[in-house]
Amino acid sequence: MVRRPTLFFEFLNPEAPPVTVNIRDDNNAPPRFRDLMRQWPVKKVLTSRDINYSQVVMPRDQVEDFILPKLLPDEQNAINRGVQFPITVRDLDTMTEYPLCLWENGTSYVLTSGWSPFVRRRALQVGEEVGFSWDERLRMLRFTVLSRPPIPRQE
Repeated sequence: MVRRPTLFFEFLNPEAPPVTVNIRDDNNAPPRFRDLMRQWPVKKVLTSRDINYSQVVMPRDQVEDFILPKLLPDEQNAINRGVQFPITVRDLDTMTEYPLCLWENGTSYVLTSGWSPFVRRRALQVGEEVGFSWDERLRMLRFTVLSRPPIPRQE
């Protein structure tokens, strides 16, 4: 990798001499950073049931592996007893937040209580892949649309 010297000035101390630092050449690839906002361990391709009913059925194994372990024990117990546990869902595409409920309905985990208005506001469609990720710091569920099906051509 070719590096080129670059001068950095200390603006808080104008008397200090500039410091020379070698940085990458513009022709080289930029450094890669881990984009934490784009990691979506829980993924779901929306079905007609998810769109037309007031709930989205989430993949059981993914919820148990990536969301439940990050919740407090009391929260986990409430969800697993079938209690509709209120959580905030932050839509990272629109930077809006929605109050929904997560609960276990016996065979799967479900997001409900506000899902239908969420679907309408986002104009979600059958076949779109969405992603969910638990934000431990903010204690909320992050959401994004990962992919949309191609629009059929009309001839």
